[in-house]
Formats: sequence, structure tokens, C-alpha cells
Amino acid sequence: MSTHPAIRALRVRSFRVYVLGQLPSVTCSWAQVVALAWVVVELDPRALGWVVALQFLPSVLFGPWFGAVVDRHDRRRLLILAEAGLGLVALYFALADLTLPLIYVLAGVWGVVNALDTPARRALVPMLVPADLAASASALTGTVLLVGMTTGTAIGAAMITTVGVSATFGLNALSFLLDIVLLLTIRVPESPRVRRAPGQIREGLRYVWRTPVLRGAMVVLGTIGTFAFTVQVSVPTLVRDGGAGLVGTAFTVLTAGGLVGTVAAAVHGRPGPRMLPWATLLMAASSGLTAAAPVAPVVLVGIGGIGLAWSLIIAAVIATLQTADPSMTGRVMALFSAVLLGGTACGGPVAATLADVAGPRAPFVVGAAAALAVATRLNVARTDRTGRTHGRDTGRREDLLHR
Repeated sequence: MSTHPAIRALRVRSFRVYVLGQLPSVTCSWAQVVALAWVVVELDPRALGWVVALQFLPSVLFGPWFGAVVDRHDRRRLLILAEAGLGLVALYFALADLTLPLIYVLAGVWGVVNALDTPARRALVPMLVPADLAASASALTGTVLLVGMTTGTAIGAAMITTVGVSATFGLNALSFLLDIVLLLTIRVPESPRVRRAPGQIREGLRYVWRTPVLRGAMVVLGTIGTFAFTVQVSVPTLVRDGGAGLVGTAFTVLTAGGLVGTVAAAVHGRPGPRMLPWATLLMAASSGLTAAAPVAPVVLVGIGGIGLAWSLIIAAVIATLQTADPSMTGRVMALFSAVLLGGTACGGPVAATLADVAGPRAPFVVGAAAALAVATRLNVARTDRTGRTHGRDTGRREDLLHR
């Protein structure tokens, strides 16, 4: 009986162990997301956008540099160091008496360490499997991410209403310790190190900019991430009157929708640029539904659609970026993180301001408009390419007739 292509990477022991460490780590990290969002909303809802910005802005400022560092050094060692740093921050969240200034500091430290963690992790995954299983490994790590997010948000919602936020942060710290232990047990080939040289960061930026398919994927990611997927601010702000339980439920529905999309992408095999117009159109429709929803159940349907659309967009963008030259992987994925998390960092304050000035539904209206604009542009570009191809084919047929 043959193994489905989507799960063939699990045959490789190193990748299986890696996934085994990732699942509890991602799960507990998203439990922490719910706990931290609830703490901040209780202290001052207007501060949530700035907390999100501090968590993700370092990826914009330091991400490209960390990507160059990843390409120069041992990727597993860097990942272990980053995991240890994130675990220490989670432990401090658990033990400290949290005030807004302290939360700002811890969020900023978390963001700096995460700016190293993300490119190191994404550059390590292709090294754990043969080249022909890289697409399967990428899809599976996305599935693990969404499974962990779905489970974690549900666990976070349950824990903050039962054992409290400190226990939620403490559990996350323990999950990083487990991940480090498992990373130490896997066998990884020697990292393809790039010798240090001037201009490597600029070289990575130029490479992406001069490669149209990579550049287009980054533009879509940045636009949607900044204006449409501001859920860490917009979702708890919209449903906060329903209490901690509804906040947790909304995040769970969001990530459940994302899980459906990620599983669909994994079964499909390797998604690509052709998926982006449809995914962005779904994002526009779901954001519009959330903005216009008259009751909480309809809001949850819209939020689930946003999660579904976002997972399809991410899957298509990652699959596109993984076609980059292997010597550029660290820098390309660092730029991916910078655009993704930078969009979140910029979008958080924007969403918080819109909600404060125009009401909690305003961020979803803006998100729907941005996604619709991107979908329209992608469809126009695809039509132009199809027309040029058709024109070339017609020209060739006419040449043959004249001969």
C-alpha cells in the first residue's frame, strides 16, 4: 500500500522527531497568545495593537540580517538558542506581576528572538528530508502549525478561565524545553553555510526583487498581512463583550478554518501562484461577512472563512518562495518573515486605531477592501499573461499557415 504524497516526509525519522517537538510548542504558544491578548484587553484594549507591533516589528528591523546569519551558521544550533530564549520569555511572563510597561518590554524581547527563530526553523526543515520530499515536509509543517493553533487557542481559552494566565505562560515555557530536548536528538546534515561577505543582505533583497514570481508573492503577503489579517487585534476587540470564553472560541474558529485550508493544501500537493487570486477573493468575502454580521454565530462563520483564506494564501506564498536558489533560502525566508510579521506589526496599531475611531467592525471593512483590490490585480495580471501567451500561439499558427 503506497503512502500518500502529502505525508511521505513522515517516513524520515529526523523530520518525525522535529514534528513531535513542534506540535506541543506551537499549541502552547497559541495558548499564550490567547492569554496575553486577554491580559492586555483587560488592562487597556487600545494597547493591544502596540503589543502586537512590538512582538513582530523586530522581524522587519532585524529579519534580513538574521536571515544572513542563518545562511552562515549551523541552523539547528541557532534554532535551539532561539527556542531557549523564547522559553525564558514565557517563563518571565508566568512569574512576573504583569503591567503594561513590562508587557511592552517582554513583547519586544520576544519579537527579537522570534526574528531569529523563524528563518532558522524554515531553513532547517528542507535539510531534514530528501529534496523530493521538501514540498511534503513544508505542507506537513503548515498542518502541524494549524493543528497546534486550533488546539492551543481552545486550551488557552479553557486555561485562562480555570487555572489562570500564569499557568498558561508556564506551560508554554515547558513546551520549549521539550522541543529543545528533541532537537538535540535528531541527526541533521551539515548546514550549507555561505561565507561571510559584504552586501549579502542586499544581495538577498535584490534576488527577490528581480525574480517576478517571488516579488509578486511578497507583495500579496505584505498587503493582506497589513490590512486584512489583523486578527490578533481585530478579533478580540470585536468579541470582547462576550467575555474570555467568546474570545477563545473566536480564535479557535479562526484557526480551525486555517486548519481546513492547510490540510487541503497538503492533500493538493504543492500549491502555487494560481491559488492566490481565489484565496484573496475568499479573504475579501469573509472579511466583509464579519464586518456586516448581525449576530455572533455569523461573526464566527466569517472569522472561520478568514482563517481558511489566510492558510491558503500562506501555503501558496511559501510554496512559491521555496523555489528560490538553495543558497538564498535563509535570506528569502527571513524576508518572508519580515514581510509577514512586519505587516502584522504595522497592521496591529492600524486596526486598533480604526476600531477606536470608527468601531470594532472597521478593521474588517478595510481588510475586505484591501483583499478585493489584491484579488482584482492578480486576476488582471493573470489575464494579461494569458493574453500574451495566446497572442504568441496565434502568431505561431499564422506563421505556419503562411508557410
